[in-house]
Amino acid sequence: MRKLVVEEDRVLRLVQVMLDPSAPAERIAAFADFNSTDVPDFAAWLAQVRAGLPRLYPARVQLVGSQEELRAHLPDADIAIVESLEIGEAELAIASKLQFVQKFGTVGDNVDIAACERRSIPARTLRRRTNIAMGEHTMMLLLALAKRLPLIDGLVTSERLAAAGMPFRPYDSRHTAKANFGRIPNLRSLHGATLGLLGFGEIAREVALRARAFGMNVVYHKRQRLDKALEARFGVTYCDFDTLFTTADYLSIHIPMSERTRNLVGGEALARMKPGAYLINTARAEIVEHAALVAALASGRVGAAALDVLYQEPASEDESLLRLDNVILTPHLGGGSRRNGLEDAREMLAGMEAHLRGA
Repeated sequence: MRKLVVEEDRVLRLVQVMLDPSAPAERIAAFADFNSTDVPDFAAWLAQVRAGLPRLYPARVQLVGSQEELRAHLPDADIAIVESLEIGEAELAIASKLQFVQKFGTVGDNVDIAACERRSIPARTLRRRTNIAMGEHTMMLLLALAKRLPLIDGLVTSERLAAAGMPFRPYDSRHTAKANFGRIPNLRSLHGATLGLLGFGEIAREVALRARAFGMNVVYHKRQRLDKALEARFGVTYCDFDTLFTTADYLSIHIPMSERTRNLVGGEALARMKPGAYLINTARAEIVEHAALVAALASGRVGAAALDVLYQEPASEDESLLRLDNVILTPHLGGGSRRNGLEDAREMLAGMEAHLRGA
């Protein structure tokens, strides 16, 4: 059997489930349950995928959680799959059997593509459907805030408008149009507005592509600035952390959660935001200090917020954000259909199968 060394990750564990007959039954059952919302017969899906991977299934899948573990298992590995762990000259020098390197994503800074090419080892990237869906969900939240969707949904009768405190009063159509007959105030457009991206990883890049299509000005901040060619490709402008908050009409968070980033967006940062600016968080809730966010929303300093990640999941009924009418909360579903993750894995393994077939 071929040996795959795979970076330990809650998503990439699926590779073990798909290819390794010794995968724990408990893990297989957990993935079947996780995917059941969209793939009710996970066993049939697995069987179908495996049938299309005769050169890969069955295989031995070794999950590794550190650079040291990766190096320990590379000498007898046929394939390496990484997300953040590094594959460079040092790793390739000890990987005499390596036939394929897969970066699980598109930002390949951690994989030395040129070094792989010198050894005639294909190194592929993957534009993940899950990240695309996250970009779509972020844009949906932006639009929902700008167009006040939670407020206006269903406000199409006189009775409902009156109940919402907006009694119907017709315009004089002899002179004007009848549009917005509910007289909904504070509607905004994305076109011409500035979107600030805190972080610029794979999801932020998907957001930037879509925001530019809406005619938004996009600024970003990350620890290491992109090179000018990438900035031009995505149509984004770099700024420092403070300027990001003072400039953005919409601020969207796209950084990983760590002890360094916990409460990174606190009271001081929120106080720098434009009065009435909107905040979107599809990364991790704890990056934004909870009490500071509630206070900024209650005061109107932050005009509204949309969160796909919560401080407790499911949230408790006494969550203070639920009592604010300028907040949109969705149940951590930005990645969309479970089929996105499954098809990401299938496409990745199909590329390896095709290479092995032609090797």
